[in-house]
Amino acid sequence: MLSGKRRLPVLTHHLPPPYLHCALTMDAVANMRETEIKEILGPTISAFVPLLEPLRTEIESARKTFRYGDTDRHQLDVYYPPAATDGAKHPVLFFVYGGGFVNGARTFPAPTDLGYGNVGLYFAKQGFVTVIPDYRLAPATTFPGPAEDVRAALAWAVAHPADLGDSADLERVFLMGHSAGGVHAFTVPYHPPSRTPVPGLPLRGVVLVSVPFHFDFPGMGSTGDVYYGSPGGTAAHSPLALLKAAPEFVPPPLALVQGERDPPGFFVVAKDFNGALAEQGIVPTQIAAKGHNHISLTWALGTGQGEAWAEEVAKWMQGL
Repeated sequence: MLSGKRRLPVLTHHLPPPYLHCALTMDAVANMRETEIKEILGPTISAFVPLLEPLRTEIESARKTFRYGDTDRHQLDVYYPPAATDGAKHPVLFFVYGGGFVNGARTFPAPTDLGYGNVGLYFAKQGFVTVIPDYRLAPATTFPGPAEDVRAALAWAVAHPADLGDSADLERVFLMGHSAGGVHAFTVPYHPPSRTPVPGLPLRGVVLVSVPFHFDFPGMGSTGDVYYGSPGGTAAHSPLALLKAAPEFVPPPLALVQGERDPPGFFVVAKDFNGALAEQGIVPTQIAAKGHNHISLTWALGTGQGEAWAEEVAKWMQGL
């Protein structure tokens, strides 16, 4: 479901007629019979690309790029909220994108180059200084390399507060990850070397969006093995395994988001994960992303459609 190379999404005018006629609305998602990622990836992105184009100037003007490490995969984009005149402080949100462990970038090639920029702009408009880091991908790196990169990006924020802007509130930092990015976001506080918060940067909350919490389910196949290195590594270091291995650890507040049209396996692993949380007395906030498939969750942001889940997430974070 998450494995294999992903082809670049096709343009809207290359889509078959059923998608073409409804490509500018969330109806495009509802009309897709498939839920598997490889089947809905291109059509979903192509449905939203035209709606993001009017945001180009806003996205590009809200963004600055910085390097937080030595390689091209150690760069990040910061999206700044509109200038405030009341001197208010803005919480900081780190968003970790997915890509099946082997794909993904904070900026895609044209014509899909506004993807994730829309996420940064959306949450910046909600009042968050939003940071989207790149990280190393498998097989060039394996567990816990990407999580270490996310930690390095968090440490960069502590060391470079001026680059976040005078209004950034480093006492209120949140971490959000989608799909494989959620695996990395969860690994940051839960992997033993990472449980000590980044000095000066305690996490206020973690948001996990449609995350594969383990891979022991028909259809998942060997998805995690290329990243974890082996079936044994996958079994030992999946989010569910890390959770069960740390029964005494008190995590930051958790919010779990599930797309209504996620692939079936994601609901199975989410049930297992929620059961393990309950056994440890951890009660996460549950947010349903109605109408969304696995890809539309992020690509819809900024379009005025399908944003209800993100509005709930923003309110949850603002309330902590």
